Amino acid sequence: MADKPDAVRGSASSGPSTLERALQNIVHIYHESSIRDNKDDLLSLKDLKNLLKTQAPGFLSVCKRNRPGYIEELFTEADTDENRQLTFEEFTVILGKLADDAHRLSHGDDRCGPDRD
Repeated sequence: MADKPDAVRGSASSGPSTLERALQNIVHIYHESSIRDNKDDLLSLKDLKNLLKTQAPGFLSVCKRNRPGYIEELFTEADTDENRQLTFEEFTVILGKLADDAHRLSHGDDRCGPDRD
């Protein structure tokens, strides 16, 4: 295999890329809510509510997301094994919605309508 530039394959000397740092931050935020009081690396509904209210208030403030039951709906959608706890992989379903919302904001798009791209 031909050598790839450091920017593509990464380099120990250059440290993590911008995307890698952003992902590390996301994992850190997840762990702040999922690993407490000697608890497993899982989010309860209460944990998810706290995480979203503290880390994503802008996301919750639009598109009727502040209505009663919305976070419960998100939790149920993401909890694919129906054990009433979210693994990090299950949490990525919600993370995708947060990322899509941020992307729409970056373009000044309607955050509540159908996706245009």
